[in-house]
Amino acid sequence: MTATARRIRCAVAVTGLLVVVAEAQAQITVSGSPSTMKISAATAGSAPLAVTRAGTKYTVQQPTSGHYTVTANINAPMPAGVTLTIALATSSGASSGTVTLGTTPQNVVTGIATKVTNRAITYTLNATASAGVVPIQTRSVTLTLINTP
Repeated sequence: MTATARRIRCAVAVTGLLVVVAEAQAQITVSGSPSTMKISAATAGSAPLAVTRAGTKYTVQQPTSGHYTVTANINAPMPAGVTLTIALATSSGASSGTVTLGTTPQNVVTGIATKVTNRAITYTLNATASAGVVPIQTRSVTLTLINTP
């Protein structure tokens, strides 16, 4: 198969966003869920074209004093050559920027000291040509709010 005729297909649907509450006084809520993300095009000689979704929002209710961190992880590893990233915008604390999701929780926002309302969550699905054709799969993303010193 020639490079110009080769098609790369990767699809991941992010479903079932799970929110874990660290304590009764503080909570994180998520609204919306990204639509199916499917990589189906590549330019000859270049990597497949990434797919981005930014329609999901989150809010942190934090009525008590203290600092909080939001972590994120997925329920199963991504296929070889495929990555799913997440970025959370914030009005309090510091965003970690774009974070590659794995099964181990990673900080995505740290130092939250005040309420964060209706801020964007951006997901990006990337694949390398070596990923080949990957069957459609789903991943659940878990956001956890942790009280930090």
